[in-house]
Amino acid sequence: MQSSGLSAALLEERIEGPAHWTIERDAHLLILHEAGGYHRLETWLDGRRTSLGDPLPGEMWFVPAGRRYRGAARGGAVRYAEVGIPAERLSVAPGARALAGHNDRALAALVRALVAGESGAARPLLAILARTFEGNAGRAPSAATARRIDALLAFIEAHIEMPLTVEHMAAEAGMSVNSLIVHFARATGRTPGQYLLHQRLRRARWYLANRPLSVAEIAFATGFSSHAHLCATFRAKLGLSPGEWRRRHAAAALSA
Repeated sequence: MQSSGLSAALLEERIEGPAHWTIERDAHLLILHEAGGYHRLETWLDGRRTSLGDPLPGEMWFVPAGRRYRGAARGGAVRYAEVGIPAERLSVAPGARALAGHNDRALAALVRALVAGESGAARPLLAILARTFEGNAGRAPSAATARRIDALLAFIEAHIEMPLTVEHMAAEAGMSVNSLIVHFARATGRTPGQYLLHQRLRRARWYLANRPLSVAEIAFATGFSSHAHLCATFRAKLGLSPGEWRRRHAAAALSA
């Protein structure tokens, strides 16, 4: 449907095996993952890795107009919403960091409202995106540094259950600790430690939603030192326990 110059649609997709796709458009595209899952989703923007790991309901990806977005997955079935935004309605600086696996409940609610035909959601949606990108501008790293950060993101994803330290990550990237912290934050908006914790919580939520594992088993599989450590971190960052999150997710899936 069309609303105030924006287009919105709810789509479903099934991938039977390994797949790659590319998006290059004259308009911006905002993608909201609603349900289902890919098997090992990876995304890139202009050749730089932006996310790894199966998407969670409520997470969003943004493809700026005129830039090249690539995705890859090993299969899966998903339901997602797309919002097309004319380039003249939203300014995105060339150096702005990518939005990938982005979580903003207010923004997600506005995407759903647009899909439902509520034209009044267009203006606040654009306002939230504009504020997000204003605070997201940064200096792009050199090509060599970008490749090192790209490889480190893949390394973290593959070893997320291991006791990784910032010194270990710096050695893997071939940088000093201080250099890694500066360049990593410019590329991702987070320090290496913050990014590692964020990814561990993402993986823990994916296990809670998709695998019949105990919280203790999930803690072990995602690099937390104990059941108590995962529960304390979960509550501090997400405001509820892993068990509560699992029950809410199950209830939302049943009502979808």
